[in-house]
Amino acid sequence: MTLCIVDPAVRFTLASESVEANDSRTLRESIRRLVATAREFVEINRVYCDRGFYRVPLVETFVELDLEFAVRAPQTVGVKRALDAHDASRFVTDYELVRKNPPTGRVPVTLVVVPHRTRDDDSFCLVTNCAVSKDAAEPLTEAYRRRWGIETSYRKIGEFLPRTSSPRFAVRLFEFLFAVAMYNPWILVCLFLAEQREFADRPAVSTALFRLFVLSVPDGSRQMWG
Repeated sequence: MTLCIVDPAVRFTLASESVEANDSRTLRESIRRLVATAREFVEINRVYCDRGFYRVPLVETFVELDLEFAVRAPQTVGVKRALDAHDASRFVTDYELVRKNPPTGRVPVTLVVVPHRTRDDDSFCLVTNCAVSKDAAEPLTEAYRRRWGIETSYRKIGEFLPRTSSPRFAVRLFEFLFAVAMYNPWILVCLFLAEQREFADRPAVSTALFRLFVLSVPDGSRQMWG
């Protein structure tokens, strides 16, 4: 699990947590640790989460931590019922996340629905605890869409991963964290050199060039990338 700073131009990976199980209790503890780490360095305005966080216990954790959140909502039976109850393609309505299996639970939220950007006759749905009106639905979903750049950042982090065939989890975890430690300063370098870049749609320094620069620094790890 990673926590990233979402900016219109860049994505910083601020913290990472190794999650050994997918149960809600483990995930709640990981969320608390990640948020505690983030609050040491930045002020959190809002958290944007993918649909994997669409669970009553996890949303309860955001509420307990006094966080504004926006979570992608899958089209569950309850969400589909709300969609069927509204003729408009864009609407905001009161909603509840419900967990029927023990331990049961309910969390009141706001369901935000706008037309899907690429699929006709489909909807893009979020649940949030933000005070949001129908007019603010589109700006909120646009803000959420900025988090999709995180997927691009993962691809870039992958370009810093050392070559290995080790099946050991500890080794692979170290490699990922090492790659993140390389990715963040690369982002900073690109920001500092942004005005000098030749093409506006490309980073000022490629990951390959940045790797060569790092390898030129004598630190005893020249063979990391082969």
